Amino acid sequence: MSKIVVVGANHAGTACINTMLDNFGNENEIVVFDQNSNISFLGCGMALWIGEQIDGPEGLFYSDKEKLEAKGAKVYMNSPVLSIDYDNKVVTAEVDGKEHKESYEKLIFATGSTPIIPPIKGVEIVPGNREFKATLENLQFVKLYQNAEEVIEKLKDNSKHLNRIAVVGGGYIGVELAEAFERLGKDVVLVDIVDTVLNGYYDKDFTDIMAKNLEDHNIRLALGQTVQAVEGDGKVERLVTDKETFDVDMVILAVGFRPNTALADGKIELFRNGAFLVDKKQETSLPGVYAVGDCATIFR
Repeated sequence: MSKIVVVGANHAGTACINTMLDNFGNENEIVVFDQNSNISFLGCGMALWIGEQIDGPEGLFYSDKEKLEAKGAKVYMNSPVLSIDYDNKVVTAEVDGKEHKESYEKLIFATGSTPIIPPIKGVEIVPGNREFKATLENLQFVKLYQNAEEVIEKLKDNSKHLNRIAVVGGGYIGVELAEAFERLGKDVVLVDIVDTVLNGYYDKDFTDIMAKNLEDHNIRLALGQTVQAVEGDGKVERLVTDKETFDVDMVILAVGFRPNTALADGKIELFRNGAFLVDKKQETSLPGVYAVGDCATIFR
C-alpha cells in the first residue's frame, strides 16, 4: 500500500482523487489538503449565476468532502499547506488553526491557478487573505465561489448603488461577465490593453464581429487602453487608463491567471510560464512528485 497526499481538490484534484479511489482505492491511502471551504466549484458558470441565467449556485458543484471521504479518502478542508519537506517527504499544513504534519510516499499537486494581480495603482490584496479580497471596496477578482457570491450580494443591496461597472480584461471571462452585468441593466465598460476582444483566441475577422455584438448590446468597449489606477476614498470611484477616466462603482479584474506553484520552493523544475514541468506520466523533476491541472504543463 502506498500513501498518497494530494494538495488541492478542485477540478483536476477531484478527478485525480476519484480516479485513484475508483481504481486503486484498496491499494492506497489517500490524504487530501485544500485551503478552500468547498470542492469542485464550476467557475466557468460564474457569469451565468451573476447574470441570473441560472437560479443559484447549487448546480455549479459536483463533489464535496463527504463524497470523497465516502470513497475512502481523508480530506482536510480550510487547510492550507504551509511547506513541504521534499527530502523527508513530509507535508506541513494548517489544520484547525494548528500545525499538522503528514508524511507521504507520493505527492500530487493540483493547486490550480491564481488571478494575476496587475501592477495598477490602487490594486492590492488584503495581506494573508486566501480569497483574493482587495483592500479597496468593490474592487473584485473572479476565481472562487466566494468571489462570485460577494459580487452577487453587493449587487442585490440597492443601497450600494452599484450601477456603473468596469470589467478589466477582454478574454472569455471578462466578456462573459460584461454580458452578465449588462443583463442586469448595468452600465458596463470593458477595458483591455489590446485593440480587440478575445484577442488570444480568434483572428481579427471574428473578434471584430464579437466586438460589434457587444457594442450593439450597450457594452462600451475601451480597447487599446492601459489601466493605470483604480481610485476612490475607501471604495471604487474611478478607473483611470492612459487615455480616459471612467466614473464607476465597481471594477472587476479579469486579466488572467498564472499557475499556482509557490510550493515548488525552488526544488522542482518549472516551465517558462511558471507551471510545474511534467513528463507524459505527469511526474515532475522530483521522483514521486506529480502535478495535474492548471498548475502543470500539458503535452499537445
